[in-house]
Amino acid sequence: MSQFSSIATCFGHVVLAAVTGWSLKYLPAPNLLSTPFVWIMLWCLMAYSMLGIIRFSHPQPGKLLRFLYDHTALLAKVCPLPFLNAQLYLAQPAQTLHEFGESFVQPYQNGLGYAFLLSAVVAYVVCNIFSDLSRRHIGEHVATGVLLLNAVGLSLVACSSDNFWAMGLVVSCVSKHFLLPVLAERYRMPHALLYTYGLSFYEIFAVNAVIDVQTSTIRVIM
Repeated sequence: MSQFSSIATCFGHVVLAAVTGWSLKYLPAPNLLSTPFVWIMLWCLMAYSMLGIIRFSHPQPGKLLRFLYDHTALLAKVCPLPFLNAQLYLAQPAQTLHEFGESFVQPYQNGLGYAFLLSAVVAYVVCNIFSDLSRRHIGEHVATGVLLLNAVGLSLVACSSDNFWAMGLVVSCVSKHFLLPVLAERYRMPHALLYTYGLSFYEIFAVNAVIDVQTSTIRVIM
């Protein structure tokens, strides 16, 4: 990676850190009645951005730094949608998502929430097992399957509740997954740079989607 690419990628992580700070400020604070998976995800992305700043600003990053960055980057790749789905589906009985109130999904709401969360674990483990270059495509296929599965799950929430932030997030995440490698190769830009900017959009959309769902739930309960 050239020096210019390293500087640009470092700046991308600085932007992500700033957006993450904004997201943590405006995300409703976790409490005993909520599942704080998005809050946990945001802190993981904060760690990813901090490690990225050090990683790409250091002239000779060490092996440990590369290891930590690679693993947080993998978390940032496979966990965003599953963690958001887990928060939206694993609501407490008093805060059951109103959009599932009369639908066929309601009996399976908690089960789906745990399934989405488990899908992130499966993708993370498989990507680590098949991390060598000759078998890396296996992990990529699993990660793609997990992404599409969670996109369908989030689409259920978005379409049944008119949550336009969630709808936009589905489109953003799916298009980012398939288009960023093509754009990075065509314009010879670091994939990490484009993906980091994409995560900034994820945070903005995810926080607003959670706020929208909670506002709608409170309105229905009242």
